[in-house]
Amino acid sequence: MNRASPDQGMPLSHQHRRQLLRLLLAFTAFFGAIFVVVNFFAERYWLMTIEAALVLLVLLMLPIVQGTYHLRRWCLFYLVSLYAATIYALASPTTSITVFSWVMVMPITAHLLLGRRWGGLFSAFYLAVAGGLFLWRFGTALVVSSPGATANVLAVTAWGYMFSHFYEARRESAERELSQQALTDPLTGLPNRAQLEQAFQRAAGEGALPLSLLMLDLDYFKRINDAHGHATGDAVLRRIAETLREQTRQQDVACRLGGEEFCVLLPRTDVSQARHLAERLRAVIEALRCHHNDAVLALTASIGVACTTTPGEQLDPMLHIADKKLYEAKFGGRNRVVY
Repeated sequence: MNRASPDQGMPLSHQHRRQLLRLLLAFTAFFGAIFVVVNFFAERYWLMTIEAALVLLVLLMLPIVQGTYHLRRWCLFYLVSLYAATIYALASPTTSITVFSWVMVMPITAHLLLGRRWGGLFSAFYLAVAGGLFLWRFGTALVVSSPGATANVLAVTAWGYMFSHFYEARRESAERELSQQALTDPLTGLPNRAQLEQAFQRAAGEGALPLSLLMLDLDYFKRINDAHGHATGDAVLRRIAETLREQTRQQDVACRLGGEEFCVLLPRTDVSQARHLAERLRAVIEALRCHHNDAVLALTASIGVACTTTPGEQLDPMLHIADKKLYEAKFGGRNRVVY
């Protein structure tokens, strides 16, 4: 049996951050080993020991992050370990001023691994500590004597922070937009089948029982397209979508499955309540008069109802039952509810 990917169902950035963390771990191990040798010959044994511990730690993390479902925790653990080692190096009186060059890349690393909010807070804290350590070690005399060099370091550090923060903000916005497009029907703006599956799994996981499902199909919709054109048919579908939004509760999920077929997920709704809502929807649709160009169209709908009280129920069996009831309504004369 194939094991599900730990990135399945996760945000688009999840796999990207997993690969990035693996790259950073390999980079840290490689250069950490070099610094172990350098510090050994420089007789900085405490720093050498910390570098060696960091190298061992990241080597142990490499196989773990490949398949973990808790990627954010491991990203945070890596950053805390890396930042602790660099802060020790910054504070050590035996290291040169060049060790502070690592400060400039840390905000980029934090933003890429933790995102805009947590990466920004994490790196802001680190920069404040690093600035304090710099003044503690070298005082203000160095700043006064080399204002140009100090300004360059501050400018590059601020640039790195602002660039990574802005990049993450734009990337997160683009990811949200792409995710929304992937889960939304472009014609009606309703959730699509993929979002319905997510909502069903969430409701079933939260124990929102009883859980009901309405399957709704417009009667003789093909005649509208044939007689008035697809633009009129699209206008009708958008009007039905508005009606479903108006007639359902905030916790309900109305979606378009395709064509003239719609579905409504009803958490914490028994079969009697679901039937009552279905009858109301049927009556409201029957009373609608859809105006498009010169056409005034009357509509009816057939609705099938399915309900479950079983924990851990799956969506497909529920859809199958609701679809079967829907066709019973169709063959029974249309414009009716079957449950």
